Amino acid sequence: MHVFIRILMLAAALMPLAVSAQMLNDQPPPQHRIVYKSTFALRYNPLGLLLDSRFSYRYRLYESDSKALRDNFLGLGLAPTVSPAFLRVGPYVEFNPLTLFGVWATMQYVQYFGSFDLLQGFPGAQSDFSDSAIKRNTANRFSAHGWELTLGATLQAKVSRLLVRSQARLVRGDLNLRPGDRIYYDQLYDVGAPNRGWFFTHDLDVLYQGLENKLIAGARYTATTPFYDRARHFDPGDLNTEVSNASHRVGPFVGYTFKTEDGARFNTPTVFLLVQWWLHHRFRTGEDTSAALPLLGIGFQTTGDFLPVK
Repeated sequence: MHVFIRILMLAAALMPLAVSAQMLNDQPPPQHRIVYKSTFALRYNPLGLLLDSRFSYRYRLYESDSKALRDNFLGLGLAPTVSPAFLRVGPYVEFNPLTLFGVWATMQYVQYFGSFDLLQGFPGAQSDFSDSAIKRNTANRFSAHGWELTLGATLQAKVSRLLVRSQARLVRGDLNLRPGDRIYYDQLYDVGAPNRGWFFTHDLDVLYQGLENKLIAGARYTATTPFYDRARHFDPGDLNTEVSNASHRVGPFVGYTFKTEDGARFNTPTVFLLVQWWLHHRFRTGEDTSAALPLLGIGFQTTGDFLPVK
């Protein structure tokens, strides 16, 4: 344990990405803290509109003056996610043993409204769930509900002005699909999700921070992989069970934070732009959509504290 702590202390330049960890800039966190983070985003290719929020009570585990260690906590809260097509809401738990690393989990109730061509289920992993197919099958959309479990891990650090952040999620959905449907199109993650099965998604950010820490600019790489069970997620009529529904995309990410004030209820208001070209996608690299067309995303994020921090 001493060796591990010495390594962290020697890496004195390592600091967290403040917007993600909600680390206080000028002081250690208090023993008790109630925080929130809300993100509003608009996306194209695939199309989407989303408000994603987290409200959490955090209990500090131990005191430390080291920026690599001091933002430690055990948190419990609520995770609501709303779009015009669906609602997800449920309890949220998070555990940060140190500033640089944390794990979290949420169990959300999911309700699809039957709007905007969603929800649509499909017979198996070989099915066509492209944008064109979803539009053609709009009469087959239906409302559905169920549960989604998400397990996440975040690793983040700063060396000089270089920020690195890794965010991984393992997701399992369990929806009341129609008889014969084995997968469904998950618009949020743009994946043919296996019902009662898992898929993995990972974001890796490498960013430069400047303008008194207000500007971040760099690149984001995103990979998503569904895990299909041969017996449960393929149409029995499909003789070939080899399918590649994984996806990879990469491109520039730019964000600007207008202000940072420790303990403010309205804090770190940030606008961001994301442009990612598809390196691999079954339908977005030529078969249904031109590979020249990237994913385009714009959004606004804010964080805050509900209790005084001093």
